[in-house]
Formats: sequence, C-alpha cells, structure tokens
Amino acid sequence: MADPGSDVSEPDLEYEAEDDMGLDPNYTPEEIERIQNEARNADNVDTQGPAATDAAAPQGEDVGNKKKRKFREVMTAEVWKHFTKGEVQDDGFYNAVCKYCGHVYQMGNQRGTGSMRHHYKKGCKKRPNRNQRDKLQKMLQTSNVAGENKVVAWQFNQATCRRNLAIMVIVHEYPFNCVTHHYFREFLKELQPQFKLISRNTLRSDCIDIYDEEKELLYEELGKLNCKMSFSTDLWTNNSGDRGFMALTCHYIDDSWKIRKRIINFAPLPSPHTGKHIAEAFFSMLVMWNLDKKAFSLVVDNASSNDACIRELLNGPMRDALPADGSVFHQRCGCHILNLIVQDGISVVADEIKKIRETMKYLRHSQARMERFELAASQAKVPFKKPAWDVQTRWNSTYLMLELALQLRHAIDRYATLDKHYTMKLDDLEWEAMEALMDCLKVFYTATLKFSGTKYPTLNYFFPEFCDVFVSIKNMEKSAYPFIVLMAQKMLPKWERYWTSGNTLLAIACVMDPRCKLTVVEYYFKLIYPGDYGWYMQNLNACINALFKEYLEAYSTSLQSQTDGSSGTQSQSQRRQTCGESSSATVTNIRAGLKILLAEKKTAEPVKSELEQYLSEPLDGTALEEKFDILAWWKLKVHTYPVLARLTRDILAVPASTVASESTFSTSGRTLSVVRNSLNDESIEALICAQDWLHSKVTEKGGEVGAPLWASADTTSDDTICGSQA
Repeated sequence: MADPGSDVSEPDLEYEAEDDMGLDPNYTPEEIERIQNEARNADNVDTQGPAATDAAAPQGEDVGNKKKRKFREVMTAEVWKHFTKGEVQDDGFYNAVCKYCGHVYQMGNQRGTGSMRHHYKKGCKKRPNRNQRDKLQKMLQTSNVAGENKVVAWQFNQATCRRNLAIMVIVHEYPFNCVTHHYFREFLKELQPQFKLISRNTLRSDCIDIYDEEKELLYEELGKLNCKMSFSTDLWTNNSGDRGFMALTCHYIDDSWKIRKRIINFAPLPSPHTGKHIAEAFFSMLVMWNLDKKAFSLVVDNASSNDACIRELLNGPMRDALPADGSVFHQRCGCHILNLIVQDGISVVADEIKKIRETMKYLRHSQARMERFELAASQAKVPFKKPAWDVQTRWNSTYLMLELALQLRHAIDRYATLDKHYTMKLDDLEWEAMEALMDCLKVFYTATLKFSGTKYPTLNYFFPEFCDVFVSIKNMEKSAYPFIVLMAQKMLPKWERYWTSGNTLLAIACVMDPRCKLTVVEYYFKLIYPGDYGWYMQNLNACINALFKEYLEAYSTSLQSQTDGSSGTQSQSQRRQTCGESSSATVTNIRAGLKILLAEKKTAEPVKSELEQYLSEPLDGTALEEKFDILAWWKLKVHTYPVLARLTRDILAVPASTVASESTFSTSGRTLSVVRNSLNDESIEALICAQDWLHSKVTEKGGEVGAPLWASADTTSDDTICGSQA
C-alpha cells in the first residue's frame, strides 16, 4: 500500500464491513456506490473457492497467489486525521502512530480502525478537547436548593454562560475588552472548551440586553405596587467637566413592608443646569416610568437651582397629583443641612484645623518621616496609626481627622523633638480646644451617620436627631470657651433657616412611631419654641388630618367593599330576627323594641376615625426595645388601621438625604473613568442602573456580591458621606 500522501488516483479495492468502511463524507453518492460495489465484487471472488480464484487470477508474477488485494492508497476513515501511517512492511503490516501521545498500533489489510477510534475517544490523554463531552450529555453537580445541597443534572448552555459573563462585567465593573485578554481567553478555553468566546462589542450588546430585561421587570414591579413613591436626585459631572448626568433614585416600601431603593435613571443632562431644565428632565423620567401619578416627595440638596426646580414642578404638571397640595413634596437633604451648619461653625477654628491637616500631610510626605513617626509613637507608647487628612468639603471627614489626631497627640508631640524641620506643633491650649470641639461635634457626627443610611433607619428617627442638634447648639452658647460660643452664634441662624422649611414631614413621621406619637413632638416643640409651640402643634395636626382625609377618600371605597358583604348579611339577619320578635304580642316584643332603641342610640354616637383611635391609645410599651422594627409593627396593624397604614407606608419610605443618589457617583466615576471616557450615554446608564438592580436582587436575599474591581477603601467610604453644596 502506498503512502497516504501520494497522488495515486486508482480506486480503493480493499473492503471492510460497511459499518467500518470510514468513507470520506466528502465523496459523492455515485462514488460511494461505486466503491461499495467494487468491495462486494471482491468478496464474491473470495467466496468461490481456490479454483475460481485461480481462474480469475491474471497470468504473470502473481500467478499462484490464492488471494491478492491491493492496499488502500488513500485512507478514508475519519480517525486517520489523528494518526500517522508508517511504511508498509513485506508482510503487509504497517504502524499507525497517534499524533498526540505517540501510541503505536500495528495495522494490516485484515485489520479495521476500531481500536484506533477507541484510543482517540477514550484512551488518549493528550488529545485536544479531551474533556469535551457530547452536547446532549448532562453532568452531575452539587447545587444549593432551598438551603440544601443537592445533586442536580447540568448541561452546558452557551446563552446562559454569555449572560453570566455579562452580569459579572456589570456588577464588578470589568471593562468590555476583558474578553480580549489572552490569559482570560486561555482560562476559559481550559475551563469549558465548548464556550465560544465573544468580542467586546458582543459583550456590550449582552450588557444592554440584560439592562433592557431588568428594566422591563422593574417597570412591571413598580406598576403593580399600590403605594406612593419618593425620589432623590442629584447632578454629576465627569472629571473632564464636559459631560453632565442626572441620577434619579426611587424609594418605596413594597407589599411585604420592606424598604427598597432603585436607581431608575442616570441620564445625560446638558448645560445649563437651571431649575426649569432640571424640572423638565425629572418629570420626563417619571412619565417614562409611569410614576408621575404616584409621586409623594422629592429629596434634593440645598442648591438654588433645586429650589427653582421644586417651584416649577409645584406650579406645573405635578400640581394636582401630589398629596396635601404638595405641602410635603419638597424635602431637603439632612446631610447637606448638617454639613452647612457645621462648616459655618468650624470656620471659627479654621487655623487650628489647618495646622492638624498640614501635620498629617507632612508626616505622610516620605517614607523616612513615616519611619521616624513610628519611632516617636513607640517612644510615646501610643498605638501606631497612619496619619490621614480630610476632604475639606466633607465635614465628617474633618471630624475623623481630628479624632485620629487626638489619638496620636503624644506621638506628634514626640515627633516634634525628633524632627527639627517640623514647625507646626500645637501647644497644650490648642490641644485642649480641639478636645472641647470634638465633644461639641460628636452629636453632629452621630446624626450624619444616621442620615447617611439608604435603607435604614426610616424617617421616624430623624425628628429627634434634628432636635438634639438644636439643643446641642443652644448648650454651646453656654460654653466656657469663647470660640465655641462664637461657633454656636454662627450655627443657629443656619439651622433655623433650613429647619423651619423641612420639619413638618419629619414630625409627622415621628407621630407615626407608636413609641412617640404626639408626646415626643410636643416635648421638643416646647424646647425649640417655648412661646409658640401651640401654634406649631396646631399646624402639625392640620397637616396630618389633611393627609389622612385624602387617603381616606382615595382608599375607603375599596376597603368598604371588602367588608360590605359580611356586614350586609349580619344586618339582614338582625332585621329578620327583629321582625320575628316584633310579630309576637308578648313580653319578647317589648324586649325587641328595647334592643332596637339601644342599637339606634349606639349608632348615633360619633365613631372615632383610625387616626383618632391611633392617637388616643397609650404609647406602645413593648416597642421600647433598641432594635424596634417600625415596619414590622405597622405590617401587623394593617387590618386595625387599613387607611392609616397606607399613609404611614408612604411617609416612612421618604429618604432623609440624597446619599442614595450621590453614592451612584462613586460608581459613575469608576464607570466613566479616564481610560473609559469613550463610553456612550446608553452604555453608561445601562451599566450603572443594571448594576444597582442586580446587586439589590442578591443583597435583599441576604447574599453578598463583593466590592467592584476598581473600588478602593477611600471610594467605598465616600458612599456614606455627603459633600457640600451651597
């Protein structure tokens, strides 16, 4: 038999069983039929016996051979793609060598290729795609089902793998071109050879598709909720300053009484950022989500453009859709109010704070200074901590810097003796003043931490916090330190300016706390307005009653229809019983008349409303626990106060700050970074919104997603800190 690579074109006359002929699939039907006929003719010649063979054999050098076959010139079996054919020996045998592992099989004209196929499929350990299984064959794997590990069948699915890859890129903020990285592709090939790698453009399209799917699901979910929605919004500009965006976050309490928040838009907002422009963008977003009739309140910072935006909305398209004629629609960001108040106060000690800030920068300037400072801390017997300075527009970072400086006070004093070039040392009086300042700012810092929560605490907690801030400022006016008295004089006007315009809804939320009700509100009003607290209480009661009346008119009809059936049945049976009793001319008839008279007297008495009944009941003593869940309490009271519970549900969903929207800017800063500045607006909104939705699905079930790839400790902490805007 000639070498497989030769150009011999003679027909192949060697016959194998039809099941093992291994004919090339590229042959035409006519060629296959011709080869099979020739093979059958060769078999017929063999079965006629020696005489027939001798008679059919040609004369010449082959005379005397009983059976002489020609070897195949071209190896047509598919398995020969993976084997190399050796030279044919005199006895007709030759070697078939595996191209991958070098295993040798002795072949001949009487041997088929079955052993070679078995070796390639199951025996060869070095062949490519060894782990590749039949696409229809399923594997067994362990899976956590309902909290239990179970063995389930698994089958490779290209679409599912692509979806999971896109979700990973969205949630962990990987770049689209990660699929082009060499070793990432090598890793995926080894992990699952059946997975067909995609391009960066295909990955982007997959991310957009996931955003569209999740957006449709969220649209349906929000449409099914029978409650009002509150919103927080803020503006953001990228580092280069050429692209502006508006973030809109929706806050609500779902039917299971769990507080939720979703970023529903991160849309481009070209300049100018005027109040009218912001109002038009906000309203168009609500219309797109079909939430313009479900709006309850909007939380914004204290920028003048936001005040103009609120005026445009109240005098324009949302005028008739808001509860209480929009009196509780505009809510100011509590974190910004506290930031503005404290910034005005600490400006009195700006020089001392600057000294500490420059000290921190000086110590972190070089490795040599850090080593010397560590030595100073060791000599002063102070636990070593790395110096850190603040972000000047974030007052709570200033508080943390001062707190760290006081902990390192003795180490800093000792360092001044080791480094002659250090000239910013604070004397004892300045350190003492910083300690007094920290005592005053502690209440502000605690309130800021609470206001920075996006899912908890609910709005009922913040009225006492604001009032405590006021009491703290009043106490600062009595301080023995003149600079603290001066701080209080600068803080108080700022507090009164913002508190007067934003305390109504906070007070109503406090009233809806069964531990507080009107008692706590009246107590604080007497402290803040000792001469006019009665007038403020009257306005508060009027606002609560107006809101309750609107909700009663909106929801009482549906609630009444649910109870009319049972009450109607009872009244009919009572009337039948009364008629039966009145039909007898006995003493029973007299008693029946008495019953009718008592029933009429009872119905003539005024019935208390849900609000009056709730306020008249004593404070809930069982709710005085530290970990009191007000949402769980009201969930149990839905049947007792059906209308009031709806009102409370909408009030408690109002956020106390714009942190939920501002935290989006940490994500957007990483998404639209310097190296990814070419992302278009559609991709940016899809990545940011889809990340929030997918992340919420996991965390709300108690799972953990993990920090994004590019998130550092500093950017993560920024999520809970509000900046300053005038």
